Amino acid sequence: MKDFIYLFPIFFIGMFVFVIFFLSKKGWSDLVSQYQFEGNFEGDRVGIISAAINGVNYNNCLLLKYNHEGFYLRPVFMFRLFHKPILIPWKAIKDIRDKKLLFTQLKELVIGQPTVAIIQMRKATFSKIEHMTVLS
Repeated sequence: MKDFIYLFPIFFIGMFVFVIFFLSKKGWSDLVSQYQFEGNFEGDRVGIISAAINGVNYNNCLLLKYNHEGFYLRPVFMFRLFHKPILIPWKAIKDIRDKKLLFTQLKELVIGQPTVAIIQMRKATFSKIEHMTVLS
């Protein structure tokens, strides 16, 4: 039982890394394969947002910025492992749909042709970048 005290942190960290890896493969990796961004992004900052990417919820852990090229997403420090920054060009947004989930108004962005990802974000969040989109 004494060893459990020493093994628990290792087990906890291992499970955290495994979950982050699994979620990145389900939601993020398709976007990274086409829209990975290297370097320092220059643009307007919306802030920390919540969004769902291919069904994986990133609640209050994504940094959203935008400029004339597109919008930039990067997880906050704690969740950055296996999640490289992405810059999605405005022209890659193929459709924008309204969606309602209980009492929450959402915007659903279909990315890529054929579809690479579906990103859902709150309507209030999307309204901050909407003026830049090609489809609006």
